[in-house]
Amino acid sequence: MANTFLTPSVVAREALMVLENNLVMANLVHRDYSDEFVQVGDTVTIRKPAKFTAKNFAGAIVRQDASEGSVAVKIDRHRDVSFEVTSKEMTLDIKDFSSQLIAPAMRAIAQAVDEDLLNECANIAASVQATADPSDLADLAALAKTLDAAMAPLDQRRLVLSTAHKYRYALTDNLSKVAYAGSGETLRNAELGRVYTLDTYMDQNCPDSLSAAPGTAGAYQVTGTAGATVVALTGVSAATATVKKGDCFILDGYRYHFTEDKTAVSGAVAQVGIDCELVKDYTNADAYVVSKPHSLAFHRNAIALVTRPLALPMGDDRAAIISGNGLGVRVVYGYDQDTKKDTVSLDVIYGIHPGRHPGGKTGGVKQSAEPHGETERKRMGWTT
Repeated sequence: MANTFLTPSVVAREALMVLENNLVMANLVHRDYSDEFVQVGDTVTIRKPAKFTAKNFAGAIVRQDASEGSVAVKIDRHRDVSFEVTSKEMTLDIKDFSSQLIAPAMRAIAQAVDEDLLNECANIAASVQATADPSDLADLAALAKTLDAAMAPLDQRRLVLSTAHKYRYALTDNLSKVAYAGSGETLRNAELGRVYTLDTYMDQNCPDSLSAAPGTAGAYQVTGTAGATVVALTGVSAATATVKKGDCFILDGYRYHFTEDKTAVSGAVAQVGIDCELVKDYTNADAYVVSKPHSLAFHRNAIALVTRPLALPMGDDRAAIISGNGLGVRVVYGYDQDTKKDTVSLDVIYGIHPGRHPGGKTGGVKQSAEPHGETERKRMGWTT
């Protein structure tokens, strides 16, 4: 007999808690949530704070428009984990059910959300070239300078380091000095703490090549059809440049890795495998090439994660939505009469908007040292 306490609401509440505990990037950015039901592909409007200019008073005030601005965000991400459950598993208490099933499922969704946020910011940020073997924190100071130049507020500045950058900087002599790290406690916790106005974190989902020796192709265009796991490359940066298994590129905020080594012929690769299906058709689309580890510095308001609830299916006694702290999770119980098996489905829906309002800024260490000029894009940056 199934445990009557394992209702969809109980599972959804547990799933939301696990999701929030496993997020990194999504806990550092602005989050926008309302009870408005939407579907994938819908566009919603989020508010931007009013912007004012301090006028010189010369005998009469100048009244400024105090109305808030707005920005449209497309809700285009729908992440789902569904799995079969046995009658025995449904008799577990919520703690055991969570550790065996909910936690692994929500960790997968949390990884996808963090990866999506980092991907969306990858090719719009001003950038700083990291030194190959840093003996000081000049790279991080340059990131703080990038934010300073954009007049980003000093509070709520973030630095999200890749695993490679975290350990590279953590091993420098200067970081062992409390003057750099901000406090001795941060070192005891093996974290960087607050460095040059930046609250520092590590995210394993930062873009990077998975190849030990990345290929030499620094740029290319991608052609492929939606659902395909092979693509063609044109406009390769050198006539005989290479791509390696594990090399990474980003298109429309989605990350792909090559599954095989290829060498271009006259600047083109006729066919090369990728690790997941293309989300749509592409013809000579410029890819953002990731050949080095990326880390990102930004102000919280530079990036918005916009979430909305999904509608409950008919017979909603077997489904529930739980929301809190700008996040929402839907849980749906299903039963397949053909296979006589129960299923549990957990899903979230969201959109991402880099550059929410003029209070935000990003900067980072990445391979390109070419900054972008738009005002919104000046609020973030990468380092490699």
